Amino acid sequence: MAGAIRKRSHNQAGFWRNALQTEARVLSALFFRESETRRGRRFSLGYIAAGLEPLLVIITITMVFYTIGRQAPYGHSLFLFIATGVFPIYLFIHTSMRLRGALAPGSHRKRYPIETAFDHILVHGVLHIISTALIGCSFFAFLYWFGIREALPWDPLNALLAVSIFFLFGVGAGIINSVIARLFPPWDTLWPALARGSLHFSAPYFVAAYEPPNVRWYFGLNPVIHAVNWFRQSFYFFYPNQLTTASYPLAFAIVMIVVGLLLEAGMRTYLEDKE
Repeated sequence: MAGAIRKRSHNQAGFWRNALQTEARVLSALFFRESETRRGRRFSLGYIAAGLEPLLVIITITMVFYTIGRQAPYGHSLFLFIATGVFPIYLFIHTSMRLRGALAPGSHRKRYPIETAFDHILVHGVLHIISTALIGCSFFAFLYWFGIREALPWDPLNALLAVSIFFLFGVGAGIINSVIARLFPPWDTLWPALARGSLHFSAPYFVAAYEPPNVRWYFGLNPVIHAVNWFRQSFYFFYPNQLTTASYPLAFAIVMIVVGLLLEAGMRTYLEDKE
């Protein structure tokens, strides 16, 4: 009896070991295929180019504010204040767009036989967060080197947690949008415009806690603002925390992912038949 139990345990351990090794090989193959790091083309021109967009937005908005004589709403550097809002929001925006493309009709035609939609979600998400991190860290390091000491976060772990929330936002929105766009194709064009437009209502260049109470209440419904404030508190020690509830954006992101996965799984057969 004891021998049979040991044999069964050994077989189960072997099964899970083989499964993990297979999954690792699939993810590795997908990573190199999607990024084309062996050729050095798509990752450098595609993902890095996407990471440069928030940098251009930051420079443009800062120059406009300097022109009209506007000072930083908080802290000493207008560049840094806007960057701490724009970079994390764009991580959410571009992650949602990348994942929507990964699950778009026809994107699975060149997949490996054992590849799943979840593998594509994971690989595209990782590739995008790498590109955004490279551009973002380089930008903050440049500001620090230029003499803006606040550009070095005093609580790096808190900054990573806040960034993780934006990444989860992007994953959830990307999965949901992949289903909506296959039912309503114009959504594929509408979502990027709506996502970029939402940037202006998510406190990238103002302090939401300084708004009048009735306006602040509406801003408090936006989970992205809570995450932006959470991220900024890693750079500004005394940043206003009236609209910073960590559990709210985390719960919102998890609900988005669960709803997205349920929609994708529940409508998979119907969507595949339409193709």
